[in-house]
Formats: sequence, structure tokens, C-alpha cells
Amino acid sequence: MKIDLHIHSKNSDGADTVEELIPKIKAANVDVFALTDHDRTDGWAKAAELANELGLSFIPGIEITTEGRIPDSQGNIMPFGIHLLAYLPDPNHEGLVRLLEANQKSREVRAKKFVENLQTKYPLLTYELVLELAQDGSTLGRPDLATALVHLEEFNSVGDVFGAPDSPIKKGSPFYVRNEAPDVIDVIRVVREAGGVPVIAHPLARSGKEDSQPVSLPRKHFEQLVAAGLLGFETKHKEVEPEARDLLEAFAAEHGLITTGSSDYHGLSVKEDNPLGLHSTSVEMLKRILELGTGTKPTLNHEF
Repeated sequence: MKIDLHIHSKNSDGADTVEELIPKIKAANVDVFALTDHDRTDGWAKAAELANELGLSFIPGIEITTEGRIPDSQGNIMPFGIHLLAYLPDPNHEGLVRLLEANQKSREVRAKKFVENLQTKYPLLTYELVLELAQDGSTLGRPDLATALVHLEEFNSVGDVFGAPDSPIKKGSPFYVRNEAPDVIDVIRVVREAGGVPVIAHPLARSGKEDSQPVSLPRKHFEQLVAAGLLGFETKHKEVEPEARDLLEAFAAEHGLITTGSSDYHGLSVKEDNPLGLHSTSVEMLKRILELGTGTKPTLNHEF
């Protein structure tokens, strides 16, 4: 059984609408999937409907923007981005609703600032164009900026924007704007209060890159996350190197955590090396998610 628990639609930064995405999941021979758009849940109803039509099992999820805060040797806080997957939370939980609304607003502010910076090199780029090309009401992200740059014929594809050696939207670019996000510990607590299962997405995957995650296992920090209610790691992910995976899986076994595998699919035009079903979660780990997630019901067309 193929179980892919990290997939994006055009409701956030994916290339496919939910209506386009679910048949592709079926065609990729994925049996169980989670829709995990950034900081939003509005694709769940349609995903559940289409899953039933196609005989798939659907796990409602979110990828929430957060940051870790670890002091350096001088006691200075060094924030770094952490994406937190939340499975089966109550989408109407007051604390979660406030959190997601704040994150969506923060992404809008970031996108506007990003556009202002990019206009010094691409004067035809406007925030209005970014909005026009994005799906109405979607969570804005760098793929939307990339789409606008392709529209202006500055690049041939979204993948080219991200892959260019001097990419204007990657960290390190003079135009880059970092995400302002809530503390991951606070978010884990909210997800648990909402009946959700919090799992860190691609941990240690972008050390020194996009999110400046620590290169070595930050054991003390991870133990704080477990104490706050963290329930798992996404260890099988294209960007998690084998050495990091071994460290994470050893820590997970020590603390009884869930481990998952997934594609982090955004559409091959956005991430060409992340096809649907690239990695799979075991049935055993899916059962644990289903047992622990009490905030909303999955759509199950398989027996586990």
C-alpha cells in the first residue's frame, strides 16, 4: 500500500487545483494521501469528496509555518524555519483558526515586501500581478513570485526560477525576505489542543540552505518539542540526507515517535524531482496517526 502524507494543491503553493490533483494521485497508484496545504484547510471538503469517488483514503492535514528558537553559545536566539505537519486537527478550533489566519496574513506581508525588493531588478513585477496569477484566496508563497517572473518571460519555468545559481527568490539573494512565524513549541501545543497529530516536515533537510536548520541533531531542542507534544518526524523525504535520517529515526525510536515518508508534491513544474508517491509511510505508522488524531475524521476507503 502506498501512503503519501505530504501533498500540496494550488490552495497554497502547488501547481494543481484540488480537482486536478486527486485524479493524479489515483493515477500515481497512491492509495492513501494527505492534503497538506500551507496554513489552510479549505481544500479538505473537495479532497474528501473526490477521494470517495475514486476509492482513495484521505487524511486531512496542514503544513504550518513555524520557527525554532535555539540560543547560540552566547545565549543569542538563532531562529530557523520549521514546517510542522498537522494531521486530523479540528479546523474550527479557535486557537488553530487564529494561528492560521495570522500566518496567512504574515505571508501576504512577506510577499508584498518580496515584490518591492524584486522590483529593483524586475520593474514590471507587481503585487497585483502575483495575485492575478495565483488561485483566489490561496496562501501566497515563493512559487507565486516565480510564476509571475515566468509570466514576465524572465525565466522559462518555475523550476528554472528556483534552480538558477543566482535565483532571486532563494535565501542568500539580496531580494530575499524571511518568513516571520510563531514559535514551533507554541504551535505544537495548539495542534494537540485541536486534536491534531504534529509531525515535523523534512527535519534537518535544509541545513545552511532555505531554513538554516542546525546541521547536527539539536537533541535538547527536539526533547523540548517532544515535551510540548510533538508526535513525529517526516524522515523519508527527498531532502533528508541518509545520515540525518539515521539520527532522526534513532531519536524517534528512543522517544516512541511516529516516522513518516512522503513526496512533498507541489506539481512537477514546481518540484520536478518530487513525484507523487516518491516515499511512503508504513501502515503501522498511519494507524498510529489515525488513533491519535481526534480533531476531525479521515475519509477511509481501505481497512487498516
